[in-house]
Amino acid sequence: MKYLTTAVLLFLLSATFNQAAAQNKAWVEVSGGADFFRVSMPNQPKEEFQTKRYGDLNVTGRSHEADVDGASYAVWAFVNANHKSNDDPDTYLDQCADLIWETLLRPARDKLPNDGSVRAAMTYVKELLPNPLVGREYTLTIGELTGTAQFYIADTRVYILLAMHSPGGVWEEQKFFASFSLLPGLPLANRLYGDPVTGTNQSIQSEAASDPEQVFSGKETTQKVRILEKDEPTYTESARKYGVQGTIVMRAVFSSDGEVKRISVTRKLPHGLTQAAVNAARAIRFTPAMKDGQVVSMWMELQYNFHLY
Repeated sequence: MKYLTTAVLLFLLSATFNQAAAQNKAWVEVSGGADFFRVSMPNQPKEEFQTKRYGDLNVTGRSHEADVDGASYAVWAFVNANHKSNDDPDTYLDQCADLIWETLLRPARDKLPNDGSVRAAMTYVKELLPNPLVGREYTLTIGELTGTAQFYIADTRVYILLAMHSPGGVWEEQKFFASFSLLPGLPLANRLYGDPVTGTNQSIQSEAASDPEQVFSGKETTQKVRILEKDEPTYTESARKYGVQGTIVMRAVFSSDGEVKRISVTRKLPHGLTQAAVNAARAIRFTPAMKDGQVVSMWMELQYNFHLY
């Protein structure tokens, strides 16, 4: 038993030493000068020019890939030939997620058995704060490999960062992602699209400017809005595919003429769920609020919960 305990202890010390040594290795700075970015990677990456197409995306650019200690790191810097200045940013980000899962990761997925015995999934995590670009984060599982994908959009440009590791592999995910930055000179006509945290959508809010009707809070009315019919929004197939869960929050005017107007989304979800919630809100049937014997418009907060079971 004494020798067994000593062997286990030596194994643990060796693993700890190897992990510390791997983490102390000097990373190299990779600069995609023509693509206006820099990032740190564990060694000099392999570069390859690639052209990819999926759905409405038609992208060309370079990949930078490096492997070390059971972990892999990759950056793709693409230019999207089909980008239009009025493209909806949420739809654009949805398309980028599809590009990653259905095209960039397809070769790795095709190596898995087809009997469903091995899991493969890409799951939505969160919106990324603009710094200065908007983007998203997803977790990844492809057989024994697990990892994280982050990506950003900048008009015609799409930046995709991927970190994956095998069981027992030493990886430094946060060091990799935190090192990504943009170089001066990147032309950005539409660098920020509203607020990625609250999900402010200008097309939804535009109704407010054309409707000058006075709107009251619930406390200011003598009889609040009475909901007659409120259907649940449809859970989109795209959202199911990426395991999107959470709550959409919005404010809306329940107007004196019986319509839901001036919808303002304060917390959104991707892959069509926000629009599904907006459509459901607009279809609500209700009896308008009253104030001093008159029918009036009233602000209300709405919440729609999406959960996979």
